[in-house]
Amino acid sequence: MTTATDAIPNCLSELRTTNPVRRLAAVRTLGKLGIAALPALPNLVQSLNDNDAKIREATAQAICECGPQALLSIVRMLSHSDKYVRRHAVWGLAKLGLAAKPVLADLCRALRDEDPRTASGAAQAIGNMGAESAPAVSALAEAMRGTNIVLCRLAAKALSQIGPAALTTLVTHLKHHDPFVRGEAAVAIGWMGPQAAGAVQPLIEIVRAKRARKMQPSVSGLLGRSTTSTPPAPREEASDLQTEETTRINAITALGRIGPDAITSLPYLQDAIEDSSDTIRRVAELAIRQVQGVE
Repeated sequence: MTTATDAIPNCLSELRTTNPVRRLAAVRTLGKLGIAALPALPNLVQSLNDNDAKIREATAQAICECGPQALLSIVRMLSHSDKYVRRHAVWGLAKLGLAAKPVLADLCRALRDEDPRTASGAAQAIGNMGAESAPAVSALAEAMRGTNIVLCRLAAKALSQIGPAALTTLVTHLKHHDPFVRGEAAVAIGWMGPQAAGAVQPLIEIVRAKRARKMQPSVSGLLGRSTTSTPPAPREEASDLQTEETTRINAITALGRIGPDAITSLPYLQDAIEDSSDTIRRVAELAIRQVQGVE
């Protein structure tokens, strides 16, 4: 059986060849060795500058398999020109969890990476640190307000993982002008459960919000009743209405997850049972049972 001690010298030799297929094979072999490949870390770092994109990406993945002892090498990858290397860097840091706390500031900067997947991965990595990541609250809050939907969602989740220290920020986002941001803030608050009891009233305000826009004549076109004086509503207006409904659904769900501490929301949840939306009625019924302590 070939051991790591046997494999590493051969891999290091292969990394110096001019044949990209052999270099790639060597990098992948080192990646499979995991932490046992640590002696080859300096050589792997050099391979991050390989002219072959596949080799650079495989190298980044192999470095991340080297565990916490490769932390400094991984964090340096965050500034690499190759976005695939940067992606593996944030994913590697996410796997390290609390062990990546020393590079929290670097991850906060990565939230602004021009590559959406790198930025989203940074949010996930920060979330994996849990409550120890409280200093990242402001950076995550800023990330929620961007145009990257996945980043917004993962930033909201990371804030929920931070816990009570992030509750005020999430409550503030419940009043954001973008209904999607409000909805994701509600989801994050729901993930916090009973710890989010301080958000009950702001959530109630969302639940009891009247969807007056659905009564506007311009929406009639969406229902097949447009007239010459009332043209069909633009597609984006229909999307806005759906997002507003989703925001209410998320707020109702959050109140249910908070449980008995959200008892003051009961009248509004009962009112939601009469809503025209089947989904809102269903989640309201479940939330009522949770608030009453039945589930």
